[in-house]
Amino acid sequence: MRSAIALGCLALLGVQVSGQNLKDGQCAQNFDANTDYFPDKLQTRDDDAQYYEIEYHNNYKLITDHRNEQQYYLVQCGTQPPAGLAANAIIHQVPVTNVAALETTVVPYLEMLGVGDSIHLIADSSMVSSSCFQKYRETSNSVTELSTTNVTLANQQADAVQVQFGSSFYITDENGTISSAAVNEPDILGRAAWLGYYAAFYNLESLANEIIADITGNYDRLKQAAGGYKDDQKPLVAWTMYDAPSQYNQNTASWNVSVADFKIQVTEDAGGRILKPDTLQYFKKEDFLQALTDVDIIIDETYVAPTFDALMEDYGTTTGDDSSYKFIKNKRVFRTDGILTPSGGYDWFAAAVVMGDAMLSDMINVVNPSAPSEDYKRIWLRNLAANESISVTTANNCTWDESQPRPNFAARFEGDGFSMSGASTLTAMGWTAAVLLSTAIMTLF
Repeated sequence: MRSAIALGCLALLGVQVSGQNLKDGQCAQNFDANTDYFPDKLQTRDDDAQYYEIEYHNNYKLITDHRNEQQYYLVQCGTQPPAGLAANAIIHQVPVTNVAALETTVVPYLEMLGVGDSIHLIADSSMVSSSCFQKYRETSNSVTELSTTNVTLANQQADAVQVQFGSSFYITDENGTISSAAVNEPDILGRAAWLGYYAAFYNLESLANEIIADITGNYDRLKQAAGGYKDDQKPLVAWTMYDAPSQYNQNTASWNVSVADFKIQVTEDAGGRILKPDTLQYFKKEDFLQALTDVDIIIDETYVAPTFDALMEDYGTTTGDDSSYKFIKNKRVFRTDGILTPSGGYDWFAAAVVMGDAMLSDMINVVNPSAPSEDYKRIWLRNLAANESISVTTANNCTWDESQPRPNFAARFEGDGFSMSGASTLTAMGWTAAVLLSTAIMTLF
């Protein structure tokens, strides 16, 4: 757990600059060292992020990424940096208005803060799954693609923006690089809390507090609703992957089971049980299949798995072998490729990282097809065994404005507990909320 430390004077004696001034790039005038220029601070006491913390001083913030061992001094523009800093201290003026997003995960964080239009440099736009960012890039002429053939040009492109969120092999001068460990957070809500990390660069802490609280509250209500299943009702879920022989694995095939912290969390919070075998990597398909004997649901993360038949062949079994494996018999084999770009970019590695409550609602439906509502439409978790289709994002699917906060895929849930047998037991108000949860999603691609 981390805390926001307000070390500056709390009296507001002079000019104040807050996130509301982002769009016009307003800076402080007549710098007063006794003024607290950041009246809106991150409320981090109860969030679940482990890898970053922020300290507030009167006119600068010190933000630390513990995972990557990086620190950044964010100085309110129009004021002076603190004295006595080390020569290699990384200093940026805030609020920033012109940035690079060099990792696809960055884009939805900035979009949810309503600053997607501050992105002017991107590493590979074909892998960005946001339909509205695609539209913004196509129509605004404001987004440059990072050169992958000319290192000199790539560095010139990086120099043209204030900060680069994420890193690139092609950029040799990393003074402007801002690291991120959001995807490394073991807790799903800890990932969502990295909205505050990005918000600090824009002076948008107040908005970040609201969004994080909304995601957290929604997640907790969904978790509580899925928490009443009896132990013998909870299906056993395995997160698995087939790694085909290649130059990257010494031409040796393997079958793998994942027990990543966030997968354990989302599975158990959705009312399921997760497979935790003693062995996580198998080099004989027979041993792998033996480990899956009691599994009810598979969530497959194989890089290429075009059809159910092809995947089961990779696993060493067939779709006709339904007497031995419950996940085949009941057609409960899911993949995380529900939303892709035309080039194969996964939204699972982008919006699902920050929208933790939406991820949970998807998993709840995997565990119990009648929850969180009878007509819920999953976002990312696609039933391959049922031949569910992939949603491909294009600019034509855009339904929001990049200059405004992006809607969360998960609408607010206010229902009662779910029942594993039949329909979920919802109050009238809860039923309405659950329907909104499923129908709102389909308008946001």
